[in-house]
Amino acid sequence: MATIIRWRPPPVPADPKQHAQAVAEAVATAWHGQYGSSLNEVAISVVAALAVAGQHGPPDPDMPELVANLDRARFAELVKRIWLEWSIVRPDLVPRARMLWTCLDGNLDDALLRAVHSVGQAALRRGVWQLGAEQNRRHEVDLLGTVLQAVTSAKAKQARGQFLTPECVTELMGRMVEPPPGRSVMDPAAGTGRMLLGAARAMREQGLDPADAEWWANDIDPLAAALCAVNTDMWDLGFRVVVGCGDGLLTAWTGEALRQRQAAIDELLGYVEVARKEAASRHVLNLPAPKDPLMQHLRAARPAPPRQAPPHSSTFDAASAYQGRLF
Repeated sequence: MATIIRWRPPPVPADPKQHAQAVAEAVATAWHGQYGSSLNEVAISVVAALAVAGQHGPPDPDMPELVANLDRARFAELVKRIWLEWSIVRPDLVPRARMLWTCLDGNLDDALLRAVHSVGQAALRRGVWQLGAEQNRRHEVDLLGTVLQAVTSAKAKQARGQFLTPECVTELMGRMVEPPPGRSVMDPAAGTGRMLLGAARAMREQGLDPADAEWWANDIDPLAAALCAVNTDMWDLGFRVVVGCGDGLLTAWTGEALRQRQAAIDELLGYVEVARKEAASRHVLNLPAPKDPLMQHLRAARPAPPRQAPPHSSTFDAASAYQGRLF
């Protein structure tokens, strides 16, 4: 008989940075203990999905308990489902973030399923759901960058030349920008976006809404760029966001990022039209809705699609944004 986990909201550190560090350390221990040092993007995908679910879902106290009691296979399916729902809300970020769910494609073997489940349990116990759900927490910290650093070995970081700039430095550099509403901020070597976070925090302290600015980010590492894309949503930077993946010393990444962004938006709009027709057919034929308790909760927690499509890529001015780059 399966053990039923009774959910109680875990105690979490008052400091959001300590909270993120606690999640990251627990995840790293769980992942390396179950799977080793490879496929780190899978572990990070799980953490990001749970944080995103906490952010976009309603304040439903039953959801974490339902998630905690899923078996390995169903938990992995839930992670995929969360990313599917998120991609509907943020099609503009899909070109960059896609690798966070494609790494879960195919039939996962038992060892990987066990590791994915273990990471999810560890992250939930450390309060990843609350960190995503509480705006004043997720706006203060780079959870995904912290997890990336925790699960990546020192040898791997050295081989790839990948070291995130210390938060105190990125926050200072971001605060030096403090863009007025309507202006652009660009970081062509953004990593997971910590300098953008510093700029957004400075804006909020001045009573400004970061969603009124235009944000450009790029990194040559696909995983860092993927996490940066999700971070721009977690930090509520709005829909005027472009995230690229290429050589930040060149400007070619801006045009390619805009092209990929618009293609993803157009693709989703096509799917939405098909789904609208399918829903109409379901209503006419009086087809039943799913009865599964988890699926019912997921339907209730499903984030509402934006009232309008993200702004067209033709409305972005890469040349002007390049003048506002952080360095």
